[in-house]
Amino acid sequence: MIWPIHPVNPEKRVLGWIVEALRDDGVIILPTDTVYAFACSLDSPRAIEKMYKLKDLPESKPLSLLCKDVAMASNFAQGISNSVFRFMKLATPGPFTFLFKANRNMDRRATGKRKEVGIRIVDHAVVQAIIEELGGPLMSTSVPEEEYFIDPEHLDAVWGKRVHAIVDGGVKENTGSSILDCTDGEIKLVRKGAGAEILAQLGLEE
Repeated sequence: MIWPIHPVNPEKRVLGWIVEALRDDGVIILPTDTVYAFACSLDSPRAIEKMYKLKDLPESKPLSLLCKDVAMASNFAQGISNSVFRFMKLATPGPFTFLFKANRNMDRRATGKRKEVGIRIVDHAVVQAIIEELGGPLMSTSVPEEEYFIDPEHLDAVWGKRVHAIVDGGVKENTGSSILDCTDGEIKLVRKGAGAEILAQLGLEE
């Protein structure tokens, strides 16, 4: 099922459907500022388990946590250094995944073997509005294929019967986020993706 939504001014009615589905242990597919992603509530262990099965991921692999802002992210990440904090304030919301050691608030949910969490602060009005309405972060992982899914109609054909709904954010570019390892208090580039121009300005290279 596809739920159309305005990408800049999301309708309250549709936001209500999405939040209700998330609170009812649902998994939905959302647009982000990079690609489409599976998403569910952090407070829904059943939905988190389903998301691992949908992507056929081993539970040793961590999922991403979608947060509204750096303040929310700091509730779940262990030891954000001053330099990393300053970069996050500068670069977010934006197309970056920040890897941190997870703190006790993650309750070992979806953190993988190393108890890490990848945090995203997504520059997309729909994601921001959902987190605001839900009152907490989302667990997430990109929708898989040899290349990322970028078209809602394609998503519906392949995944429509396996998720609660697909939120239509239009056709996306086929570029994932840049992944930054911040677990030791410094920023190390793990994967170059979207946002490469910002990384180049800061001298971050693979």
